[in-house]
Amino acid sequence: MQALLQENWEKDSISLREVEEPRPGRGEVKIRVRAAGICGTDVRGISSLRPPVILGHEFSGEVAEIGQGVEKIKVGDRVTSETTIYRCGVCSYCQEGFFNLCPERKGIGSGANGSFAEYIVVPEFAVHLLPRQLSFEEGAVLEPLACAVRGVLEQAELEGKEKVIVLGPGPLGILVSWVVKTRGASVILVGKREDEFRFQVAKEGGVDDTLNLDEVNVGKIVLQEIDPYGVDVVFECSGALSAVSLGLELLRKRGRYIQMGILHRPVTVDFDQYLFSRELEVTGSRTQTTSSWEKAISLLEKVNIPLKKIITHVLPLSRWQEGFELTQSRKAIKVILMP
Repeated sequence: MQALLQENWEKDSISLREVEEPRPGRGEVKIRVRAAGICGTDVRGISSLRPPVILGHEFSGEVAEIGQGVEKIKVGDRVTSETTIYRCGVCSYCQEGFFNLCPERKGIGSGANGSFAEYIVVPEFAVHLLPRQLSFEEGAVLEPLACAVRGVLEQAELEGKEKVIVLGPGPLGILVSWVVKTRGASVILVGKREDEFRFQVAKEGGVDDTLNLDEVNVGKIVLQEIDPYGVDVVFECSGALSAVSLGLELLRKRGRYIQMGILHRPVTVDFDQYLFSRELEVTGSRTQTTSSWEKAISLLEKVNIPLKKIITHVLPLSRWQEGFELTQSRKAIKVILMP
């Protein structure tokens, strides 16, 4: 079968090649991939990568074959999958349901073969049925939606009365903003001049306002027009070092800061100024948990989240380089590859 394989740590080792078609073992499900989303980690790399490995972790498809012992999933089901496909099950994190933090964790597209291929094999416990109303392309966006739900509902524990700032109008930032709106909170999405088309898409999901860092002083606007004390919650989704400082500055005392973008480098933070003097709560949100997947799917059954709006390009797998370039250059929001 055709698959996009990264041979080693060098990005120029990525190529589309023929590889052996996988077969499901006991408790495993073989899925024919119908749509697979490109994530920034596919383009820029991630520390958990274990090459040689087939890339891709955002996908949906049809069940082509099941292994022995599979009981809840059947051939022909329209499905998607969590990214965590191996967890030890015995560490304290696994016991508490935080499989995303298991020290033995393996994720598809990084520690195990992923979805930029005609077929993928995953354990049954990771598989979720697609909501009927979703296309395969929209189904491939369920993974970043589950990440957004993890940050908003589980890490920030948003109640609905908060004033929220989201930094970074990429796919994750837009989805975070939309999930915030489902809770009834007010949200402002912050980006730069080149993000104008992303702002327009975000507004279709109910974002209250957008701010352009290249044109306005965001801190001044927040303190003068939003709240003189600062906002209640900041989600940093851009992965930019400058956004960390800005996000902390925008918070009121005892506000909550959630780091969701991957920074790829160390950050210096003045603990005396932010954590001690202002009692800020600072935490991270890594990938998703089974509970965040369940909440994301349940949310789609109750409210309209326009997932299709963030899909700007749909390309065959053979044009993966074009898809990577569109993602890297920020000319796209979400690119979907069709194996």
